[in-house]
Amino acid sequence: MDLDDVKKIALFGAGTMGPGLAQVFAAAGYVVGLCDLRKEALDTALTVIRSNLGTFVERKLLSPEAADRALGNIMPTQSVDEAGQDADVVVEAIVEKKDAKRELYERLNRICPDRAVFMSNTSYLNIFEVMSPERQPNTVIAHWFAPPHIVPLVEVVRGPETRQATVDFVVALLKKVDRIPAVMEKFVPGFCINRLLRILGREVFFLLDNGYISPEELDVAVKASIIPRAMVLGLVQRYDFTGLDLSAGNLENAEYLEPPIDNAPRSLVERVANGDLGVKTGKGFFDYGGRKLEEILKERDVALLDVFANSKHLIYKKI
Repeated sequence: MDLDDVKKIALFGAGTMGPGLAQVFAAAGYVVGLCDLRKEALDTALTVIRSNLGTFVERKLLSPEAADRALGNIMPTQSVDEAGQDADVVVEAIVEKKDAKRELYERLNRICPDRAVFMSNTSYLNIFEVMSPERQPNTVIAHWFAPPHIVPLVEVVRGPETRQATVDFVVALLKKVDRIPAVMEKFVPGFCINRLLRILGREVFFLLDNGYISPEELDVAVKASIIPRAMVLGLVQRYDFTGLDLSAGNLENAEYLEPPIDNAPRSLVERVANGDLGVKTGKGFFDYGGRKLEEILKERDVALLDVFANSKHLIYKKI
């Protein structure tokens, strides 16, 4: 299938990621069949999309007319059959449970045209183990990051049977909707970024649990050092500037205190037990002062738009 042949995107799951995914494709001119079995999820998703589009209009990233067209391209439905019928591309963003994904894939295998390309937004599951065999050549994992209507990265993970033409098609489609794809040649749980974040998280909770630093000071430290520096040097090229010999020597330092493997860090588990789950409950590591969720999300989105507007040109820059 050629990129020009794509007319309809079938998007399954209107939860955390669904609204942003729908917005990206709809703003690019595609008809999006946004499917969720829960009417309240669809209603919330459309509210979020309207708010997001409003922010883009305020920032002059979209005209009011373009925002209206994008919203008009989104067709909410509770019917899997209605969303999947005549779909050129399927984007699966439902709950992270293999059985649920297997059930959906089996149903879509009967509904969708043979030409349809399947993309799963799973964060870590091996969906190639549950995808219908005849769909494997046209299937990839395409993992987006929150908020997907702003963060440009999409990890594209090929399966053992995925055709190169499918990878090329997905990469081209993502670039057309102004995303930045990074191709992984084979599956590993967590892919690239979530594996890095898991290691960082282990160190974060070690430092917090043992009282070495407060959440506020830790965030100030990373914002003033490794995060902006990584926009220039990434994580790998940084070693070239440090010196590979020095980096190798640092790994031999016997006095360095490694964090233990702890999958129940106190600073995290206690907050969860108290019902402090982050912005969705108004408090997590930080207190959001009873503000509305959409207000908090908009403040985040505006700040992220500023960051990417000023740094996106560095992503492919070579030194």
